[in-house]
Amino acid sequence: MIGNVSQLTDMISAAIVANAAASTSDSSVSAAQPAQQAPQADAQARQGDLQGAIQQQGLQNAARTSQQQEVQEQQKEQQKEKKREDEKPMDEASVSYVTKELNELMARINCNLQFKYHKELDTMSVKMVDKESGKVLKEVPPEDLIKHMIKAKDWLGAFLDKKA
Repeated sequence: MIGNVSQLTDMISAAIVANAAASTSDSSVSAAQPAQQAPQADAQARQGDLQGAIQQQGLQNAARTSQQQEVQEQQKEQQKEKKREDEKPMDEASVSYVTKELNELMARINCNLQFKYHKELDTMSVKMVDKESGKVLKEVPPEDLIKHMIKAKDWLGAFLDKKA
C-alpha cells in the first residue's frame, strides 16, 4: 500500500493539483473533454485510494488510542484499590503488636527509641531515651500534651452528653 508519510503527502499533492487542473480545463476547453477524462479518472481513483488509506490509518490510530485509554483507566483503578487497602485503619491488637515489635527491634540495634500506643487518643508516641541514665531526652508528642488531650476529649464528651 503506502510506504511512508512523505509518499502519502506527495500523492495527495499530486491528486489536488490534478483535480485543480482538471476543473480549470473543464471551464476553458470543452472540445478536449474526452482526452482529459482518462487522466481525471486516474487522479480521482488515486485520490479515492488516498482518502481510504487516510481513513484506515485514522481508524487504526483511534483504536490504539482507545486501547491505551482503557489500560490507563485500569491502572488508575488498581492504584485506587491499593490506596484504599493501605488506608484501612488497624485494630488495637495490630497496633500493640507493631509497637512491641518496634521496641524489640530498637533494643536489638542499640537504638534509644521507645514506641507507645495511646488507645484513648488512637495515636502513637515516641521517646528518645538515654541508655546509660534512662532519662528521656525527647518525646513526640510530649507526655503532658497527651494528658491534656485526654482531659480535653473527656470534657468534650461530657459537654456533648449534657447538651444532648
